[in-house]
Amino acid sequence: MLTAPSESKADAHWRRAEVLTAGLITLWIVVLHVVYLFHAGPLWRDEADSVDFAGMPTMAEIWRNLHNDISPPLFVAVARVWALAGLNSDFDYRLLGFFIGIVTLGVFWWCARKLGDKSPLLALSLYAANQLAIRVGDDLRPYGLGIALMLLATVMMWRFVHAPGRGTFLWAALTATLSVQCLYQNSMFILAIACGAWMVTLPRREWKTALQTGTIGLIAALSLLPYWFIVTEGQISVGFRRQQVHFDEIWNLLDAAMEVSGKWMMPVWLGLITVGLVMAVIGRKGPRRRELEYCGTVLVAGTAFYLLFLRVLGLPPHLWYFLILMAPAALMLDAILGAPSFRWAQVGRMVLSLILIAASVPVCYAGACLRQSNIDLIAAKLKADSQPGDLILVSPWYYGVSLHRHFDASQWITLPPLDDVRIHRYDLVKKAMMTENPIGPLLDKIRAALRSGHNLWVVGTIREPPNRDAPPVLPPYDGIMEQSEGRYFSNWEFQIGYLVETHAVEGGRVEVPVPGNLAVNSVENIPLRVIRGWRD
Repeated sequence: MLTAPSESKADAHWRRAEVLTAGLITLWIVVLHVVYLFHAGPLWRDEADSVDFAGMPTMAEIWRNLHNDISPPLFVAVARVWALAGLNSDFDYRLLGFFIGIVTLGVFWWCARKLGDKSPLLALSLYAANQLAIRVGDDLRPYGLGIALMLLATVMMWRFVHAPGRGTFLWAALTATLSVQCLYQNSMFILAIACGAWMVTLPRREWKTALQTGTIGLIAALSLLPYWFIVTEGQISVGFRRQQVHFDEIWNLLDAAMEVSGKWMMPVWLGLITVGLVMAVIGRKGPRRRELEYCGTVLVAGTAFYLLFLRVLGLPPHLWYFLILMAPAALMLDAILGAPSFRWAQVGRMVLSLILIAASVPVCYAGACLRQSNIDLIAAKLKADSQPGDLILVSPWYYGVSLHRHFDASQWITLPPLDDVRIHRYDLVKKAMMTENPIGPLLDKIRAALRSGHNLWVVGTIREPPNRDAPPVLPPYDGIMEQSEGRYFSNWEFQIGYLVETHAVEGGRVEVPVPGNLAVNSVENIPLRVIRGWRD
């Protein structure tokens, strides 16, 4: 009788310590978001794509071009409302991304409380403090909002399974639907959380709840039906980009995404997943068995479904694709590993979180200071130094998506020449590939500019052909060539490189200093070259 109050006070003490630790970690992550807000600089090409989608004159035009985007239009609608409020400068859009990032932190806290009345220690240290998660989550792309909605859908489904009712059903259906309306990829996790719900309900013969769980997933799936033909058209338009993606490539990129915050992160993730799955199995006989069954199933099923999705998708994966997997995995691990009431488990969870955060401070701060693009500086240099009659070539073409926000598109040309550079028009690239010698007129313009004493400015890259031999002109694309996009673009670069190498008098890289000597993200750290003179 006398020990109970002491134990209660001890429990309260450790709970306060947990909240304080998580609060300090959250404060540090907020600082990183603020640092990124003031260092990210101009929108890079994927962000410019989103902004230009949102800024199209009518919703009908957005709908007609939706097959050129990789996501449903929910995020574009949010960005459009933001722009209609008069917030349409690059920094204004950065503010929108910042708010989404801070809201996502709040979502982690709310979800952790609902999944086990704990603070999100591991979710914060494993995912939210990852510099890639901060940059991509705050970018003007649908990933930040989509991940937040998917986390909410995961917890809302659990709340429905735990306490079936009209209210919990509606909230689960709403968040599941909104999550897939933001990211098509979230459909893999809606399937995973349905599997988690069935793992809880079916063995206990809770048939009605299991059926309603399937209905929630069906509602989310049906909400995507309006995009069926859009997605199909998009697959036809960009089918030339498809390639065989092997699991070892996917694994290496997943490893790289985790280790953005430190080389030790992959072993930490694997160790925690192993311990978490063991605890989920052992805990099936404990008081929180339903919650552990749900979280363990979502963790396993979500990982399997998503990695298989990337394999079947057949498009070159990028690091940020794996954030969609890491965020719910971190939340599920946090819920599982936070379940034990043993004092050593509570202390170990806090200590591990603090160690991970402390070890990642230098690299995460440096990542938050990363400038996303130097395209504005390139544009300013061209405005200052290029002369009438000079030819400005943007290579590859997709740099034009961000350049046109800073420099009149009528004053430069892309490789290959495209009529529309507001968004990523892979359909126009495919059209160029299917044309007989599509860069022939461009080569004539380069010759004319150099012969007349004008300069050729290259925003991006051109390459000399192997062995410096004249490259052949590829025949029009017929849909058969493997990795055709890369092969055609390399051939076009080689043609220009050969022309410059054999006829230009001089040329070199133009230095474009970055204010504050900030590092620039490699995805859009664009070189600038100038080429002069002509010799026969």
